[in-house]
Amino acid sequence: MRENQKIARMALGAVAAIMILGGSGAQAADMKVATVKMQVIINESVAGKNAVGALKVRMETEGKKLQEMKKKLVKLEGEYNQQKMIWRPDVVEEKEFEMIRLRRDLENNQKDSSNMLRRAQAKASQKIINDVQHIIDGYAKQKGIVMVLENSSGLNPTGGVVAYADDSIDITADIIKLYDAKASAKP
Repeated sequence: MRENQKIARMALGAVAAIMILGGSGAQAADMKVATVKMQVIINESVAGKNAVGALKVRMETEGKKLQEMKKKLVKLEGEYNQQKMIWRPDVVEEKEFEMIRLRRDLENNQKDSSNMLRRAQAKASQKIINDVQHIIDGYAKQKGIVMVLENSSGLNPTGGVVAYADDSIDITADIIKLYDAKASAKP
């Protein structure tokens, strides 16, 4: 949340600086500003879809591993509940420790899997954002755009930098086309 506030202050400061340093109102009106929706690029670009597909495969693999551990625990618990009255006390104690160990291992593996998948998602998103940043830079220079703002309104509870932007200044679709073309051109 602090990061969003920091970005918002920087963007507002940049807009104010352009207005103040830009000279007259007519000059400021001639400056081109655009918006881009990075989350849309991540979700809709070919690279983004590929990253999501790879993450789904990893999630399924981790899910199967966790399901196997859970089946093993359920089987042991069932066996324990049926047999504990006829087992020797040392066997009962051994089975109880085994169930405790399996529960702990399952819980730890669930946490580890969740953290691993979260890190993998963040890494994939950051790579796409870094790649797209270069495309946005070139696009903005080519089109004479002096500022491109991230329009993340509605993506999170704290909102984004842009409170409102007309759709006519949104360049997200153009950036996705350029990014996909660049990605398909790579060997």
